[in-house]
Amino acid sequence: MTGLVWYATAQVERYAPSPPSANLAPHPNFNRVCAVIGEASSACTAATVSALDQARRDEGIGPLYLPRTWSKLTPAEQLFVIVNLERTARGEVPITGLTAGLDNVAAAGARSQQDPLVGMPAAPVVSVWARTPGPLASDYDWMYDDGFGGVGRTLNVDCTSAMAPGCWEHRANILAEWRTRLLAGIPGTWYLAAGAAQVTVSVGLPFSGPREESDALLVTAYPSPPTYVYTWRQALAAGAGNPRRGWSPVAPSWLKWVRIGLDADRVPLVMTAVLVAGLSVWTLKRLPLRTVSARSRSRWP
Repeated sequence: MTGLVWYATAQVERYAPSPPSANLAPHPNFNRVCAVIGEASSACTAATVSALDQARRDEGIGPLYLPRTWSKLTPAEQLFVIVNLERTARGEVPITGLTAGLDNVAAAGARSQQDPLVGMPAAPVVSVWARTPGPLASDYDWMYDDGFGGVGRTLNVDCTSAMAPGCWEHRANILAEWRTRLLAGIPGTWYLAAGAAQVTVSVGLPFSGPREESDALLVTAYPSPPTYVYTWRQALAAGAGNPRRGWSPVAPSWLKWVRIGLDADRVPLVMTAVLVAGLSVWTLKRLPLRTVSARSRSRWP
């Protein structure tokens, strides 16, 4: 890495938009929704997007519109799309696409549960990592929960105090200004590219602890056009960022009642209510059948 490239990478936080003054607690609390109902559920997706939309609203930014193909995208492609949606919403140049080589680098970072690293890059490199319910949740943590939240309550392991240099570093890396800042002064034409990956990892004891998703993404530039395996143009064609052609998950009507219980630390109460409701429905469905069966037998001695 040349001195100029190293300097540009080291100054990335100076070249990114200012972060929030403090962490924003997600509303609704998608972590609990996803834990109770399931990370792959539509309710989990809806709750996470709702929390992101609320945080974006507080920042003066419009809601998210995902590609219509969102559910068919790989986790790596979803990470790439959500990062570009954050960038373009703030006027930053989108990353052109994913490459297979950088995807492999990201996968190595996800497996080791740390920011992915590139050995001797020709251009600046920025990277992020998180262990969350999925790409949308990772994006929330990087964008709105990356500062100091107090001892034992801070997700960003590099943010050890309110003034630590690692605070809001993930957000800065996502929103880094490439064309006018990071690549300024480096001769030649450069082509932006990213790598992303999600790996299921053990938390706690190796091979025996709980399993969680580890997400990683990195961005750099090449002096010649790389081969992309998925591009921002494809995401745009599927409606990404477009209010008319994109997809905004709509929370099920019953989710607001789940939110009330989950946000108020009443998970056992909510689960009990769900169980009682389920048993009631099961009982009601069976009673009419038994009545009809009894009448039928009484008619035919």
